Amino acid sequence: MNLSKLVFKFTVVFSIVLSAVACSSENTAKKDAGANNFDAPSIPNESDLIGISDTTYNGLAFKVYADSKLDNKFHTVYLQVKDKEGKPYNSSSLDYYPQMDMGMMKHGGPFEHPIALGEGWYRGAMVFIMADIPDMGPGWHLYTILETEGKKDTIAIKVPVSEAKTMRTMSSGTAQDSRVFISNLLPDTLKQGKHSIKFLLNKMEDHDFPPLDGYVIKLKTNMPSMGHGSSGNKDAETVGNGYYEGEVNFSMAGQWEIIVELWKDGKKANQDDIKYLVQVGK
Repeated sequence: MNLSKLVFKFTVVFSIVLSAVACSSENTAKKDAGANNFDAPSIPNESDLIGISDTTYNGLAFKVYADSKLDNKFHTVYLQVKDKEGKPYNSSSLDYYPQMDMGMMKHGGPFEHPIALGEGWYRGAMVFIMADIPDMGPGWHLYTILETEGKKDTIAIKVPVSEAKTMRTMSSGTAQDSRVFISNLLPDTLKQGKHSIKFLLNKMEDHDFPPLDGYVIKLKTNMPSMGHGSSGNKDAETVGNGYYEGEVNFSMAGQWEIIVELWKDGKKANQDDIKYLVQVGK
């Protein structure tokens, strides 16, 4: 592929997927207080996870796992580290973050610094804001930082990220906080009835994506095939560290839309439409 075609492909695909993203040649892993408190820290059952990738470095073996195959949305990502004898490697200073390498530029995504679970396991949440793009750089990596004997090493572990079948992370301009990313944590399919719904809201600041509190996420459901919504929905309110919780009611089986509005200081703030699709079964 010649350079002019590559540049054109990058411009079109990147503008569609992200709308606007400030990219950087470096990603800084800033510490923040954001921790996903929906699940208590515990050592996972390996058989419940999906293996993503693995590598070795300086006598240590790294294995990356996730809640499902990675696509461009919110995921819980696990890292298991063992020494050359196969024993768990535990470190209070281990850190990791996602970074997209597009060849000509790099950018990160929303993430939480990992929690050490014990027995060589670490867990952190992150959002892949776009899928890997063929012929445009090596794609997403999990950058793992280790500090031993006062020296820091950074290991780049390739993690493949595909296009999500159903969009769960979207972006919008806002009146006060520039561009934000809104991740809906619902699965693609649900059963009929009431469900708790969770969101993660992040602000885009250059190549960092700090969690964003202080909004109300107003919800409305719609069933296009029937021309009606449902009652009993509760707007999602902040619970801290960028997370919001509410409730949605799907009164019958079929395909539904969740229409989202961001409100702040009593005014609608989102400048772009935000709509998520959900398939509901009996």
